[in-house]
Order: sequence, then C-alpha cells, then structure tokens
Amino acid sequence: MKRKKKIIIRIGVFFVGILFWQFGLFNRFNYLTGKIDSWRNSARIVTVGKPLPCGVPCIGLKEKYGFHESNVGCTVTGPQLRGIDSYNAEIEKYLNRRNGKDWRENYQAEMDSLIINNRLE
Repeated sequence: MKRKKKIIIRIGVFFVGILFWQFGLFNRFNYLTGKIDSWRNSARIVTVGKPLPCGVPCIGLKEKYGFHESNVGCTVTGPQLRGIDSYNAEIEKYLNRRNGKDWRENYQAEMDSLIINNRLE
C-alpha cells in the first residue's frame, strides 16, 4: 500500500475508536452488552451513586421481576454514563417485554410494602 493510503486508514481507525469511546463501547455497560444480557436473560439495572441497602426479600423481589441491581459507584466519566444509559435503556425494553408495560408500578408497590413492613434486611 502507498504511504498516503496507510495514513488515511489509520486516521479513520483513530476517529472510529474515539467515537466508540465516546458512546461507552469500551466500558462494561453499553448498548451491546445490554443486548447480550437481554438475550441471556441476565439483566441488570445499573445505578450510579451510593447503593441503597437491600436484604434477602428485596433481592428476591428483583429476581421475581427478572433483574439484578449493579452499582458502579459515585465517580463515573461522561462516556461511562452514556454507556450506562444505553445499557439501561436496552434492559428496560427487555423488562417491558418480560413483565409487561406496567411492571415498574407493580415493582414499586411491592418494594414500598417491604419498606413499610421493615422487611428489607
């Protein structure tokens, strides 16, 4: 190949790499891993920030609705956050197909009853 063509290919690969990085495709949680996790029926809802306490009844409720919760901490970058948003959007679509459109309200009602009865731990 000519030198000019090699340089153009390298620049193209560089810009594609930057684009993938900006959309969070090099992180654990992104659009592609969201699709893969929904195909495998191993959905996770990713949260950012301080994790909330959750005991055995809470974990059982999440398993009933077909997901686990994963917390990535408080310090995330912009590309990580975009990847997490893409991942959660794909998982939300999967959970809507699995549980129906109103599953969030039912889940929240059951979670509220656990909180009222002090059964989280």
